[in-house]
Amino acid sequence: MSDVLYGVQAGVATLTFNRPDKLNALTPEMLSAVFRHVATAAADPEVKVIVLTGAGRGFSAGLDMNLIGAGAGGQVQADPGIAPQWGDDVGPDMARFFSGGWNTLITCRKPTIAAVNGAAFGWGFILALHCDIRFASRSALFNATFARIGVPGEKGSAWLLSRLIGTARAADLLYTARRFDGAEAERLGIVNAVLDDDALIPHVTEYARNIAAYSAPRAVAAMKAQIWTAIDDSYDTGFAAADKEQDIATGTDDFREAFGSYREKRMPVYKNR
Repeated sequence: MSDVLYGVQAGVATLTFNRPDKLNALTPEMLSAVFRHVATAAADPEVKVIVLTGAGRGFSAGLDMNLIGAGAGGQVQADPGIAPQWGDDVGPDMARFFSGGWNTLITCRKPTIAAVNGAAFGWGFILALHCDIRFASRSALFNATFARIGVPGEKGSAWLLSRLIGTARAADLLYTARRFDGAEAERLGIVNAVLDDDALIPHVTEYARNIAAYSAPRAVAAMKAQIWTAIDDSYDTGFAAADKEQDIATGTDDFREAFGSYREKRMPVYKNR
């Protein structure tokens, strides 16, 4: 079985981290597969929404530390039963495996949703932060582990958290590297809602399928771009960009279909243009 499962149904592409015995700890191959599947979904006209989740009782425990080796004077110890993939050079040597692809979830034109069904630690937490929307189960746990393993906020986590919940709350989570549950994540604004464990995937599935069925793809793509750039734009820039996109949208097939299906009281059939 693949360490990352991929399937498409009713316009929703679902990526499932599939190392449940390791709480879906990430390997280079898994990350490459995630980014490759996201790119595939982004290019597939049948896909309208992308969902990330984990198999078993975890979303992702983050980077599989057994792959690193002793590193940096021996502070990070690998499982002696597993041959480390890297030795002391855990900087540039690792970068070639892990640097690329992280922004794929943001730059793709499809909405992305994280269904956090358990532990989301370190890089698993960051993958969830890269999604547009997050839902969590009541058993979910979050943790920005970096300060306790001697590294700064990795892979844009400080940038993402500051924009999502503000600098003071981001500083708290990053400086302390403490664990927090889904209820606190909802209070902080990190997740949109917390659901009972057995209700999480059905809720996310229905939510994603509603977007896929009723929301015009081109309009959603434009709104996604607006959302991710809005906080760094001035009001006038954002207003002008919205006006320009609206002028373009009113000339598209999606726009005509949206109004046609509304008048005719039927499901829309969008052509993504």
